[in-house]
Amino acid sequence: MELSAVGLEAARLLSVLHHAAFLGREPWDETAIGQILALQGVEAWLACVQGSSSEQGMVPVGFIISRYVMDEGEILSLGVHPDWQRRGIARSLLAHVVKRAQQNKATLFLEVRFSNEAAFGLYGQFGFQQVAVRRRYYEDGEDARLLRWSPG
Repeated sequence: MELSAVGLEAARLLSVLHHAAFLGREPWDETAIGQILALQGVEAWLACVQGSSSEQGMVPVGFIISRYVMDEGEILSLGVHPDWQRRGIARSLLAHVVKRAQQNKATLFLEVRFSNEAAFGLYGQFGFQQVAVRRRYYEDGEDARLLRWSPG
């Protein structure tokens, strides 16, 4: 697997991956992702794996988008295509962002759906702790857990 930094040129690809990863549930479209990528302090990383045939080359399978302001960061979105989930890709993407936060001595925050136990478990393995609940955070009314990771 290869991780590479991407910018505005990847907005369409990231929107397709976002839609697939979240099964069409509140997908971010190309315009929204482009607007996010244009913000100061935003980083996006794309995970690619070797395709099954030599003609395919590297295939994009996951992404993480984060934003940093001074000593705080926020993971805005992390997703892996359903065909590639449970293969360590999300873990690798998250490890990369956590390492960058450690280097910059930045505290990380993110929201995760209350029903997304798999994601909550993954974040917990990296030391993220729940610090609050955002009631009716999502469009469908579901609550979000606010998680924090601190360097040190």
